[in-house]
Amino acid sequence: MNIITKSSERVKVWAVVFACFLVGSGAFSQQFKIEQSSVPEAFWQAELSFPDRQRQIDDTLSLNSLYAFDSFKNQGEFYVSVGKAVQSFSIFVNQERLDTSAFKAGNSYKINFSKIARDGKNILQVASIRTKRNGAGKDYKVRISIPYPSLKEGTPGEVGIDKTVFDVISEIIQSDVEHGFSSAQIAVAKNGAQIYKNSWGYLNSYDLDGLPLPLEERTKVTNDTLFDLASCTKVLSVNCALEYLISGKRLSLETKVSDILGEEFYKKTIKSKYKYGSIPGIVQNKKLKEEITIRDLVCHRAGFPPCPCYYNKNFNYAVQRREKQNQKAKNKLYAGCGADEKTRTETYEAVCKTPLLYKPGTKVLYSDVDYIILGFVVEKITGERLDEFCKKTFWEPLGLERIAFNPLQNGFSKEDCAATELRGNTRGGTLLDFEGRSETIQGEVHDETAYYSMAGISGHAGLFSTAENALKLLFALNYGGYGNLQFFAKDVIDTFFSPQSEERANWAVGWYHQGNDRRSWNFSQSASRRTVGHNGWTGTFVMIEPDANLQLAYFTSKRNTPFNENNTFEFDGSYFTSANYGFIPQLIFEGMTNGSSKTRSLILLLGDMAHDKFRLVDLERVKGEKVTDSSHPIVQAAYSILEVFVKRAVKDGSQEALGLAKESLKWLSTERDAEEIEKIKGLLK
Repeated sequence: MNIITKSSERVKVWAVVFACFLVGSGAFSQQFKIEQSSVPEAFWQAELSFPDRQRQIDDTLSLNSLYAFDSFKNQGEFYVSVGKAVQSFSIFVNQERLDTSAFKAGNSYKINFSKIARDGKNILQVASIRTKRNGAGKDYKVRISIPYPSLKEGTPGEVGIDKTVFDVISEIIQSDVEHGFSSAQIAVAKNGAQIYKNSWGYLNSYDLDGLPLPLEERTKVTNDTLFDLASCTKVLSVNCALEYLISGKRLSLETKVSDILGEEFYKKTIKSKYKYGSIPGIVQNKKLKEEITIRDLVCHRAGFPPCPCYYNKNFNYAVQRREKQNQKAKNKLYAGCGADEKTRTETYEAVCKTPLLYKPGTKVLYSDVDYIILGFVVEKITGERLDEFCKKTFWEPLGLERIAFNPLQNGFSKEDCAATELRGNTRGGTLLDFEGRSETIQGEVHDETAYYSMAGISGHAGLFSTAENALKLLFALNYGGYGNLQFFAKDVIDTFFSPQSEERANWAVGWYHQGNDRRSWNFSQSASRRTVGHNGWTGTFVMIEPDANLQLAYFTSKRNTPFNENNTFEFDGSYFTSANYGFIPQLIFEGMTNGSSKTRSLILLLGDMAHDKFRLVDLERVKGEKVTDSSHPIVQAAYSILEVFVKRAVKDGSQEALGLAKESLKWLSTERDAEEIEKIKGLLK
C-alpha cells in the first residue's frame, strides 16, 4: 500500500515538473488579452526595438532582450508592431509567454497583461526573432510601445492596507473638528490605485473675532474644495516646470541664472549690509550673484535671505524683521503692494537688486526668494506666465479641473475654497507694519509676497488645488508620465529625489528628503530613506514614497482658527493632531503590516499619542502659569485624541485596552477637566 502511494506521489510530482517545463519552454500563458490594433500617437514610457534593443551587440545579462518598466497589478498594456520581414518571435512578460503564433508581419497588436502585472518593476523579454532574410530597418524589427501607468480607482485592501487605519485617521480628524479644528482633505494612492479620499470640517469655522460660527451658518468642505497650498506650490508648479524643461534639454541644473535673466540679475544689486551676515563689498556680492546656478536656487543654497518682504516698506531690511508703522521706512527693496501686474514687474526689479546674505553653496537657508526667481526663470525660457505654462503643459493634459492660481479670477468662487487666516494678514490688527487685508482670506492666496508683490502668481506660493488633483501630479512626478503623456525623464526624477549631500541628507533637490529619519515628523518613522515631500504654511502636505509606490496629499486649513494674542504667529489649530502631518503616513504604514498583534499595537499607539498630548498640556504655560482653562486649544486637542483612543479601546473590548483607557483618567485634572472626566466615564460604561 505504501509503495502504491509513493508511486502515485511521484507521478504527481513529475506531472507538476513537466507542466512547469512546458510553461518555461514553450507553453503559452492564457493570462494575456490580445487584439489587433494600430499604435496610437502618444508619448511612451518606453519605445523599444528588438533585436539589439541597445543598438549595439551586448550579451551582458542579455540586456538586448530584456527591459524593466513600471506597472501595477490589475493594469497594464503595451503595443507590438511586427516588421514586414519578421517570421517569428517570442515575448515573455514576467516570465509568462505570450502566444505570438497568429501575429502577422506588418501588423500591430494591443496586449493587455493586467492579470500578471506586478506592483513596480515588470520584466519584458523579446527573444528568438527570425526574419525572411538578413537586413536592417523597421521591417526586420519587433517594436514595443509601453504607456506610463495611470491611477485607477481602488481600495485599501486591494493594495494590502488594513482599512482600519483610514477609519482611525478619519476619527482623529473628525474629533479634532468637533473640538475646534477647521477642516482637512486627503487623497492617497498606492500601487497605481487611488485608494482613499475624504474631507472633514468647514470652509470657515470662525468669525473675525475668532468666535465659532453657528453650525447652521457653516458650509462643509468636500473633496472638490480648493485649498491654498502655500509652499507646496514650489514642488507642484516650479519643480514640475524645471523637471520638464531639463528633461527636454531646454535647461540644466548647472545653468547660470544670469545666462537666462541677463546681466540685470546681478548688475543691479544694491549696496547694503545685513546685521547678521553679508558678503563684504558690492563688487564681490555681484560677482558671486553672477555665478548662481539653477541648482543653487532649487537647493536653497544660493545666498538669499528668507523673505525680504518686497511689499512692506516698513520691513527692516538690515535685521530682516517686520516693524511697526510710523517709523522711518527701512526696506530698501520695497516694490509696492498693488497686487497687480505693475507691482509684479517692479518686484522682479527688486529681486534683481537683492544682495546676497551669505556665500552661495556654504549652507542651506530656506528662502522664498529662490523660488520667486525660479518662477521668473521658467517664464523667461517658455515665454509664458507660470500659471499659463502649468495649465497648458500639465493641468489640461492630465484633466485637472480644480487647480489654479488666483481661483477667484479663474471660474471659482469663495464657496469653492477653504478659508485661511481670520482678518487677513493683520492678526486682528496686531500687525500694523503695512496696510494688509482685514477680512477673512478665502479664495485669495494668503502669502503676503505672493498676493501683494506677485499678483497671486509666484513660484513660491499661490497655487490652489484639491488633494485629488494634486495626487495626480504627484503620481506623474513619481513615474515620469501618465498613460500616454510624458513629462519627466527618469534620470531627472532621480536627480531631484536624491539627497544634496551626506551632510544635507534631509534635503533633496527642491524637496524635503527623509534620509536617515531626518524628516520623520513629516514622513513617519516607517518611510524609506528615499521619501520626498513638502509642506505649506497654511497647513498643506504632499509626499512621495518611491519604495512603497505611495503618494499622499493632505491639506488642512489649520490657520483658519484664532491666534495667540501674545504670539501672533501661533494659531489654535496648530495644537491639534490633525495639524501635524506625520501621523497620517505613520498610520498608513501601520496598516501595511501583517503582525499578529496589529490591532492591539494600533490601540496602544493611540494611547501613547493621547498620553503625550496631555504631557504637552502639562508643559504649556499661559503668562508663566499652567493651563487651567479647559477651552485652551491644547486642552481641547488632548480631549480629542483621548476620546478617539477610549472609543477604540471600548470597541476592542479586551481587558488590556479597557484597563489602559481607565488609567487615562489619571491624566486629567479634577478641576479643569471635570466635564471631560464624566464624558470619558460615560464612554467606558
